[in-house]
Amino acid sequence: MSAAWMVLVAVAVSIIYGYKTQKNIAPPAVTFAFLIGCGVLQLKPKEIFSFLPVSILFNVLAITFFFGFAIENGTLAAVTGKILYAMRNHPKWMMPAMCLISFLIAMSGAGIATAAFMAPIAFSLSKKIEAHPVAAYTAVAAGTVAGSNFMYSGGGIVVLNLVKESPYTELAFPVTVFSFLLTTAICLIFFFVIYMVFRNGKCVGQAYERPEVLSSVQKKTLALLLIVVLVIIIPNFVGELTGNSAIRSLAGRLDVGFVMMIGGCVASVLNLADDRQVLRFQVPWTTLVMLGGVSMLIGVGKEAGLVELLAGLISGHLPKILIAPVLSLSAGLMSVFSSAISVVLPTLYPLVPELTKDTGVSAQLMYSVIFVSATITGISPLSTTGSMILGGCKSEKVRSRLFYQVIPLPFILLAVMVGLSIAFSVIHI
Repeated sequence: MSAAWMVLVAVAVSIIYGYKTQKNIAPPAVTFAFLIGCGVLQLKPKEIFSFLPVSILFNVLAITFFFGFAIENGTLAAVTGKILYAMRNHPKWMMPAMCLISFLIAMSGAGIATAAFMAPIAFSLSKKIEAHPVAAYTAVAAGTVAGSNFMYSGGGIVVLNLVKESPYTELAFPVTVFSFLLTTAICLIFFFVIYMVFRNGKCVGQAYERPEVLSSVQKKTLALLLIVVLVIIIPNFVGELTGNSAIRSLAGRLDVGFVMMIGGCVASVLNLADDRQVLRFQVPWTTLVMLGGVSMLIGVGKEAGLVELLAGLISGHLPKILIAPVLSLSAGLMSVFSSAISVVLPTLYPLVPELTKDTGVSAQLMYSVIFVSATITGISPLSTTGSMILGGCKSEKVRSRLFYQVIPLPFILLAVMVGLSIAFSVIHI
């Protein structure tokens, strides 16, 4: 067996191990990377260490650390409470409001962590207004997944960096913007369809206590959050829209990770929350470790010729029009059982340059369909986002029934995305 096939088997074994045991797949991935890299390919250990995606890991760490202050000190929960209180006389619009709030919070940088604190609010609210639990689940899931794909949030920033590190650096901005808009359209339309199907007509108003006024700490947190987000977004969008070289140069120097880390430093200095608690509970260490471990294994795979092997299998046995749909289907199915950001994207993205060279299929199309397909199936209750949402349902009876009710949802979304991939392929060809 060639080293490339060994790596492919190692990736499959690691994913199956993680799914069956619900453990982090980084340890087996790193073990395979060392055994195959040093034992078969004769690589030095420091060469394997060099496969760690340092910039991506730092960006995810910085973003979650900064927004962790707003979660830890209750700022985001307080803002959510105020919005819901303002809508207390319109109970039928509360689930759509939950979806929109989840979207905006995830988009602002909280990423999939949004699901962890929005889910309990959504399920508690659904019980009060007698809305269906599936509507509550889908509201948080769709909003979180769509918002997380924004280019400066948890998912978008990873894709931005992965494409920047590829031969198609110039596609980083178009891919992330297009993918974000496509994900948003699919998820929000899907939520409203599910909401209409599961709307039971019983939404009733309840007496709500007026939420407390934002504390001084929460006001400072909200102001800092808005400043940092605007500092990042405005120069980038203005630069891309106007093409002004000076603004684009400034935007290029305003690295997202460093700006977010500076924001986190300011939040720590101002004592907006206990930074030790933020680091412990709000930074997704499991995801970071998994991303690092899988990246090391995929890096060894690149050295072994895995990319060329898979690209040859796909381009040699599939008509051009089916390459993007097959990548879409593969990304979606992998993401149902494993992490889109930590596993699927690092595994499939390296195939794109080789496939473009061999077949001429648009790199932007392939990057986009992989990203969108991998993330929209993240609403699966077996995925990280879905499991966090289910965990927010306190009733064991409701949670058990809900699990089986929402299992089909990611597959419906994936079928839609594969269909769109076929349509996009026809247009591009």
